[in-house]
Amino acid sequence: MKSSNNERPQKASKLFKLSLLASMYLCQAIPLGYVFGSLPVILREQGVNLKAVGAIFALHLPWALKFLCASWVDRKYIPALGRRRSWILPLQWSGAAVLVCVSYFPPSADFGIMYGLLLLLSCVMATNDIAVDGYATDILEEEERPWGNSIQSAARFAGLMLGGGVMLFMNSNFGWQPLCLFLAAAVFSFSLPVLFHREIDPLITVPADKESSGEGVWAFIKKREVLRVLPILIAPTAFAFTSVQMRTPLLVDMGFDSRSVGTILMHCAYPAGLAGTFLSGWFLHRVGGRVFLRVFCSTVILLAAYTVFVACSGVIPYWQAALLLSIDNILIGAVMVWSFTLMMKVSAGKNAGTGFAVLSSLFIIIPMACGPVLGHVGDLLGMEGLYILLGLLCFAGFMVAEFAGRHEGRVGAARMVEFPG
Repeated sequence: MKSSNNERPQKASKLFKLSLLASMYLCQAIPLGYVFGSLPVILREQGVNLKAVGAIFALHLPWALKFLCASWVDRKYIPALGRRRSWILPLQWSGAAVLVCVSYFPPSADFGIMYGLLLLLSCVMATNDIAVDGYATDILEEEERPWGNSIQSAARFAGLMLGGGVMLFMNSNFGWQPLCLFLAAAVFSFSLPVLFHREIDPLITVPADKESSGEGVWAFIKKREVLRVLPILIAPTAFAFTSVQMRTPLLVDMGFDSRSVGTILMHCAYPAGLAGTFLSGWFLHRVGGRVFLRVFCSTVILLAAYTVFVACSGVIPYWQAALLLSIDNILIGAVMVWSFTLMMKVSAGKNAGTGFAVLSSLFIIIPMACGPVLGHVGDLLGMEGLYILLGLLCFAGFMVAEFAGRHEGRVGAARMVEFPG
C-alpha cells in the first residue's frame, strides 16, 4: 500500500516487526503442526496403513501450487485494510472456522470428509502464506532478514510444539473434538495482532501507475539469479523432508504410542529444533554455505543408514528415539533459515509474494508428490527398504548440489549462496 504524498511513511521498530511476524507465522504453524505432526501418529495408532498416512503428506499440494494465485494476491487488495492485511486477516479467521468444522468429523468415522476439510484448510493457509511472506519481504531491511527468517522458522517449531505435541496429549486425554476446537481458538487468538495493527509501509515503493502490474511466474523463474540457485536450493533437501516425516510412524510400529511420541516431540525434538534455528545463522556464516550443505546432507544420509539399522533390529531405546527426532528437527530448522533467507533475497521487490511463493512451492513439491509413493514403498518393502531408498536419493541430491555449487563458484554467483543473509 503506497503512502500518499501528505503522509509520512509509517516506520516500525525491529522488535515490533519481528513480534508481528511471529504471531502471523504461529497462526499457520499451529494447524500445520497438527496436520503433519499429530495426525500421522493418530492415524497409525488407529491402524491406518502407510499409504493413507502418506496421503496426509499430500496435503502439502496447495502449498506446492500456491504460485498459481500468488500474482493475484500481490495485485488485489482493499486499500482501507492494506495490501497484505486484506488477505491475511480474513484467511486466518477462515482457517479457524474450518477447524471448527473438522471437529465434527473424526478420522475413524468420516475419513473422507475430514480429509476434504483438511485439504480446504491447507488451501486457506497456503494462500495466507503468500501474503505473510510477501509482507515479511516488504518490511524487513536486508540486515533484518536473517532474524526475520529465524523468527519464521522458530515460530514454526513453536507451532509444532502446540500442534504436534500438545495436540497428541489432548487426543489421548480429551478426544478429537476438544482437540480441534482448542486448535481453532489458538488460531483465532494469534490473528488478533493483525487485526489491531496498521499495515506497515513497504521499504520498496511502487509508482502508482505500476501498482496493478505483476510479474508472471515464468518471467520470475527465467531470471538468471533464480536459475542459478534452484539446484542448490532444492536438490539437497528434496528427500530429507520425507525421511523426517516417516520416522514418527516408524516409532509407532516399534511400540511407541501417541502419548510417548508427543512427549519426545514436545520435550526434546521441537525445543532442539527451536534452539537449532537460532544457532543455524551463526553456523552458516561461520563455515559458509558449501560446508553447511555438506554437513546437512551427510547427517541426513547417516540418519537414514541408522534408521535402516533400527528398523532391522526392531527395537530402539527411548533416549535414542528422542535423540533421533531431535537431530531431525535441528536439521530442518537450520536448512529452513538458510533457504528462506535465500528465497527472500531473490524475491525482494514489488512482487515479493509471487517470487517467494514460486521458490517455496518448488522447495516442497518433490517431497509432497513423492509422499504417497514412498509410503506405498514402505508398505511393500518395509521401513528397511524405504530408508535404503531414501538414503540413496539423499546422496544423489547431495551430488547434484555439490556439482551446482562448484559451477556457481566458477561463474561468480557462489557468494550469494554462501551468505544468503
